[in-house]
Amino acid sequence: MNTSSGKLLFPALFIVAFLTTIVSVESADYMKRFRFYIHDESRVENATLWPVAHSDLTNVLPSQFGLTLVTDTPITATADKDSEYFGQMQGLVQYSDKKKAVITVCVNAVFSGGKYNGSSLSLVGKNALGDETREMSVVAGTGAFRFAKGYIYFEDYFFERGSESCCL
Repeated sequence: MNTSSGKLLFPALFIVAFLTTIVSVESADYMKRFRFYIHDESRVENATLWPVAHSDLTNVLPSQFGLTLVTDTPITATADKDSEYFGQMQGLVQYSDKKKAVITVCVNAVFSGGKYNGSSLSLVGKNALGDETREMSVVAGTGAFRFAKGYIYFEDYFFERGSESCCL
């Protein structure tokens, strides 16, 4: 994949943009609501978002259609990268609209610290980049989130041009 063309921009904003504000998860007996932040960096030595595939249209269309990325991004308690570590956001992100910057997301929030250590949430949905706020579906969970269903509401906290660092 040719990433030097300047047309292919890493979507640090995309992954980070979906898990930041409020997660509302309903399990068999109760509802949990909490907030966490994800930190994505794509143009640094220790990047958390990597391209793995693309289509013939990826570098032609402004929407980057067909670009597929994998992510392994830290989840923290606050917008500060050095705040309490909760785990990692891991999975796939794919640009799936030919006209607009829209990604389809299939990721797991894997908690390895804090109150939900050993638990995970499976998230699937559409992320229309550039929208002020977005929602995605919580489709499953493990540990404290067993039988989870619900939604995640997210918005961009910041996006830093150049390093392509962002926080949701």
